[in-house]
Amino acid sequence: MTEELISNEEISTRQVNTGIKKEIANDSNLIEVKIPKKLDSIAVGLKEGVSITLKGDVGDFVGALTDGAKIEIDGNAGRYVGNNMTGGEIIVNGSAEDGVGFGTYAGTIIVHGNAGNGIGQLNKGGILVIDGNIGNLAGLYMLSGDIIVTGNAGIDTGDWMIGGSIYVGGTYETGTNAEARELDSDDKNKLKEIFDTYKIEAHISNFTKLEPKKLRPFYGDQK
Repeated sequence: MTEELISNEEISTRQVNTGIKKEIANDSNLIEVKIPKKLDSIAVGLKEGVSITLKGDVGDFVGALTDGAKIEIDGNAGRYVGNNMTGGEIIVNGSAEDGVGFGTYAGTIIVHGNAGNGIGQLNKGGILVIDGNIGNLAGLYMLSGDIIVTGNAGIDTGDWMIGGSIYVGGTYETGTNAEARELDSDDKNKLKEIFDTYKIEAHISNFTKLEPKKLRPFYGDQK
Protein backbone atom coordinates (compact mmCIF):
# COMPACT_ATOMS: atom_id res chain seq x y z
CA MET A 1 0.00 0.00 0.00
CA THR A 2 1.24 3.47 -0.80
CA GLU A 3 2.93 5.62 1.83
CA GLU A 4 0.38 8.37 1.13
CA LEU A 5 -2.47 6.05 2.02
CA ILE A 6 -1.02 4.46 5.12
CA SER A 7 0.17 7.73 6.64
CA ASN A 8 -3.17 9.55 6.17
CA GLU A 9 -4.63 10.31 9.61
CA GLU A 10 -8.09 10.75 8.02
CA ILE A 11 -8.01 7.29 6.47
CA SER A 12 -11.18 5.19 6.84
CA THR A 13 -11.79 1.49 7.36
CA ARG A 14 -13.13 1.26 3.82
CA GLN A 15 -9.96 2.81 2.35
CA VAL A 16 -7.71 0.43 4.25
CA ASN A 17 -9.71 -2.66 3.28
CA THR A 18 -9.93 -1.50 -0.34
CA GLY A 19 -6.15 -1.08 -0.38
CA ILE A 20 -5.68 -4.56 1.02
CA LYS A 21 -7.97 -6.04 -1.64
CA LYS A 22 -6.01 -4.26 -4.38
CA GLU A 23 -2.76 -5.73 -3.07
CA ILE A 24 -4.33 -9.20 -3.06
CA ALA A 25 -5.60 -8.67 -6.62
CA ASN A 26 -2.05 -7.84 -7.66
CA ASP A 27 -0.93 -11.23 -6.31
CA SER A 28 0.77 -9.64 -3.31
CA ASN A 29 0.31 -12.30 -0.68
CA LEU A 30 2.71 -10.75 1.86
CA ILE A 31 1.11 -7.45 2.78
CA GLU A 32 2.23 -4.94 5.40
CA VAL A 33 -0.06 -2.11 6.45
CA LYS A 34 0.73 0.74 8.82
CA ILE A 35 -2.40 1.67 10.79
CA PRO A 36 -2.23 5.38 11.77
CA LYS A 37 -5.24 5.19 14.11
CA LYS A 38 -7.55 2.60 15.65
CA LEU A 39 -10.04 1.49 13.03
CA ASP A 40 -12.77 -1.15 13.36
CA SER A 41 -13.36 -4.10 11.02
CA ILE A 42 -9.90 -4.13 9.42
CA ALA A 43 -8.81 -7.16 7.36
CA VAL A 44 -12.15 -8.95 7.51
CA GLY A 45 -13.13 -11.97 5.45
CA LEU A 46 -9.65 -12.67 4.09
CA LYS A 47 -9.11 -16.03 2.40
CA GLU A 48 -6.41 -18.69 2.51
CA GLY A 49 -3.08 -17.76 0.96
CA VAL A 50 -3.01 -14.19 2.25
CA SER A 51 -0.48 -13.16 4.89
CA ILE A 52 -0.82 -9.64 6.29
CA THR A 53 0.88 -7.64 9.04
CA LEU A 54 -0.95 -4.70 10.59
CA LYS A 55 1.46 -2.29 12.27
CA GLY A 56 -0.21 -0.25 14.99
CA ASP A 57 -3.18 -0.53 17.33
CA VAL A 58 -6.44 -1.64 15.73
CA GLY A 59 -10.07 -1.34 16.81
CA ASP A 60 -12.90 -3.85 17.07
CA PHE A 61 -13.60 -6.90 14.87
CA VAL A 62 -10.13 -7.16 13.33
CA GLY A 63 -9.94 -10.35 11.27
CA ALA A 64 -13.65 -11.09 11.59
CA LEU A 65 -14.90 -13.84 9.27
CA THR A 66 -11.32 -14.76 8.33
CA ASP A 67 -11.25 -17.95 6.29
CA GLY A 68 -7.68 -19.20 6.11
CA ALA A 69 -5.55 -16.05 6.05
CA LYS A 70 -2.70 -15.27 8.43
CA ILE A 71 -3.01 -11.90 10.19
CA GLU A 72 -0.38 -10.52 12.55
CA ILE A 73 -0.98 -7.35 14.56
CA ASP A 74 2.04 -5.48 15.88
CA GLY A 75 0.05 -3.59 18.49
CA ASN A 76 -3.05 -3.90 20.64
CA ALA A 77 -6.51 -4.90 19.46
CA GLY A 78 -10.03 -3.89 20.45
CA ARG A 79 -13.03 -6.14 20.94
CA TYR A 80 -14.00 -9.32 19.10
CA VAL A 81 -10.72 -10.28 17.46
CA GLY A 82 -11.47 -13.00 14.89
CA ASN A 83 -15.21 -12.84 15.39
CA ASN A 84 -16.79 -15.88 13.69
CA MET A 85 -13.59 -16.79 11.84
CA THR A 86 -13.69 -20.12 10.01
CA GLY A 87 -9.98 -20.79 9.58
CA GLY A 88 -6.53 -19.29 9.53
CA GLU A 89 -4.39 -17.62 12.16
CA ILE A 90 -4.49 -14.29 13.99
CA ILE A 91 -1.58 -13.23 16.18
CA VAL A 92 -1.83 -10.14 18.39
CA ASN A 93 1.56 -8.94 19.64
CA GLY A 94 -0.08 -6.96 22.41
CA SER A 95 -3.26 -7.06 24.46
CA ALA A 96 -6.89 -7.36 23.34
CA GLU A 97 -10.21 -6.28 24.76
CA ASP A 98 -13.44 -8.26 25.26
CA GLY A 99 -14.76 -11.08 23.11
CA VAL A 100 -11.62 -12.58 21.56
CA GLY A 101 -12.68 -15.48 19.33
CA PHE A 102 -16.42 -15.05 19.78
CA GLY A 103 -18.25 -17.72 17.77
CA THR A 104 -15.05 -19.03 16.18
CA TYR A 105 -15.57 -22.12 14.00
CA ALA A 106 -11.91 -23.03 13.39
CA GLY A 107 -8.45 -21.54 13.24
CA THR A 108 -6.07 -20.18 15.86
CA ILE A 109 -5.95 -16.87 17.71
CA ILE A 110 -2.90 -15.97 19.79
CA VAL A 111 -2.82 -12.92 22.08
CA HIS A 112 0.64 -12.20 23.52
CA GLY A 113 -0.80 -10.14 26.35
CA ASN A 114 -3.92 -9.75 28.48
CA ALA A 115 -7.50 -9.87 27.23
CA GLY A 116 -10.89 -8.79 28.56
CA ASN A 117 -14.18 -10.51 29.32
CA GLY A 118 -16.09 -13.09 27.27
CA ILE A 119 -13.12 -14.84 25.67
CA GLY A 120 -14.17 -17.73 23.41
CA GLN A 121 -17.89 -17.45 24.02
CA LEU A 122 -19.79 -19.78 21.67
CA ASN A 123 -16.47 -21.20 20.46
CA LYS A 124 -17.27 -23.95 17.99
CA GLY A 125 -13.81 -25.31 17.29
CA GLY A 126 -11.12 -22.65 17.40
CA ILE A 127 -7.91 -22.62 19.43
CA LEU A 128 -7.61 -19.43 21.49
CA VAL A 129 -4.45 -18.68 23.46
CA ILE A 130 -4.14 -15.71 25.82
CA ASP A 131 -0.59 -15.37 27.12
CA GLY A 132 -1.64 -13.32 30.13
CA ASN A 133 -4.72 -12.70 32.26
CA ILE A 134 -8.37 -12.54 31.18
CA GLY A 135 -11.64 -11.30 32.67
CA ASN A 136 -14.95 -13.00 33.39
CA LEU A 137 -17.22 -15.40 31.51
CA ALA A 138 -14.63 -17.03 29.28
CA GLY A 139 -16.03 -19.95 27.30
CA LEU A 140 -19.69 -19.17 27.94
CA TYR A 141 -21.78 -21.69 25.94
CA MET A 142 -18.68 -22.96 24.12
CA LEU A 143 -19.36 -26.07 22.05
CA SER A 144 -15.90 -27.26 21.04
CA GLY A 145 -12.29 -26.16 20.65
CA ASP A 146 -9.74 -25.02 23.21
CA ILE A 147 -9.19 -21.89 25.27
CA ILE A 148 -5.74 -21.60 26.85
CA VAL A 149 -4.94 -18.90 29.41
CA THR A 150 -1.41 -18.80 30.81
CA GLY A 151 -2.35 -16.36 33.59
CA ASN A 152 -5.44 -15.82 35.73
CA ALA A 153 -9.08 -16.05 34.67
CA GLY A 154 -12.03 -14.27 36.29
CA ILE A 155 -15.36 -15.54 37.58
CA ASP A 156 -17.74 -17.89 35.76
CA THR A 157 -15.00 -19.43 33.63
CA GLY A 158 -16.65 -22.04 31.40
CA ASP A 159 -20.16 -20.99 32.40
CA TRP A 160 -22.68 -23.32 30.76
CA MET A 161 -19.99 -24.81 28.55
CA ILE A 162 -21.27 -27.69 26.42
CA GLY A 163 -18.01 -29.00 24.93
CA GLY A 164 -14.35 -28.26 24.44
CA SER A 165 -11.65 -27.59 27.01
CA ILE A 166 -10.35 -24.57 28.90
CA TYR A 167 -6.79 -24.64 30.24
CA VAL A 168 -5.84 -22.12 32.93
CA GLY A 169 -2.34 -21.64 34.29
CA GLY A 170 -3.34 -19.34 37.16
CA THR A 171 -6.39 -18.74 39.31
CA TYR A 172 -10.01 -18.98 38.17
CA GLU A 173 -13.58 -19.42 39.39
CA THR A 174 -15.63 -22.00 37.53
CA GLY A 175 -19.08 -21.26 36.18
CA THR A 176 -22.12 -23.51 35.96
CA ASN A 177 -21.39 -26.90 34.36
CA ALA A 178 -17.58 -26.41 34.34
CA GLU A 179 -15.50 -28.96 36.23
CA ALA A 180 -11.76 -28.95 36.96
CA ARG A 181 -9.75 -32.00 35.93
CA GLU A 182 -6.10 -32.98 35.82
CA LEU A 183 -4.22 -32.88 32.54
CA ASP A 184 -3.53 -36.21 30.85
CA SER A 185 -0.64 -36.94 28.49
CA ASP A 186 -2.61 -35.79 25.43
CA ASP A 187 -3.34 -32.45 27.10
CA LYS A 188 0.32 -31.95 27.99
CA ASN A 189 1.48 -32.79 24.47
CA LYS A 190 -1.10 -30.41 23.00
CA LEU A 191 0.00 -27.52 25.21
CA LYS A 192 3.68 -28.20 24.57
CA GLU A 193 3.20 -28.15 20.81
CA ILE A 194 1.28 -24.87 20.92
CA PHE A 195 3.73 -23.22 23.31
CA ASP A 196 6.71 -24.29 21.23
CA THR A 197 5.09 -23.13 17.99
CA TYR A 198 4.19 -19.66 19.28
CA LYS A 199 7.15 -19.16 21.62
CA ILE A 200 5.08 -19.03 24.79
CA GLU A 201 6.95 -19.49 28.04
CA ALA A 202 4.60 -21.23 30.45
CA HIS A 203 4.94 -24.15 32.86
CA ILE A 204 2.53 -26.89 31.84
CA SER A 205 2.59 -28.32 35.36
CA ASN A 206 0.72 -25.21 36.58
CA PHE A 207 -2.30 -25.77 34.35
CA THR A 208 -5.75 -27.07 35.20
CA LYS A 209 -8.26 -28.23 32.59
CA LEU A 210 -11.93 -27.27 32.76
CA GLU A 211 -14.43 -29.42 30.92
CA PRO A 212 -18.23 -29.77 30.95
CA LYS A 213 -19.61 -31.49 34.01
CA LYS A 214 -22.66 -32.69 32.10
CA LEU A 215 -23.02 -33.26 28.38
CA ARG A 216 -26.54 -31.83 28.37
CA PRO A 217 -26.49 -29.09 31.03
CA PHE A 218 -29.90 -27.67 30.14
CA TYR A 219 -31.78 -30.94 30.70
CA GLY A 220 -31.87 -31.37 34.45
CA ASP A 221 -29.81 -34.20 35.92
CA GLN A 222 -29.32 -36.16 32.69
CA LYS A 223 -25.74 -37.22 32.04
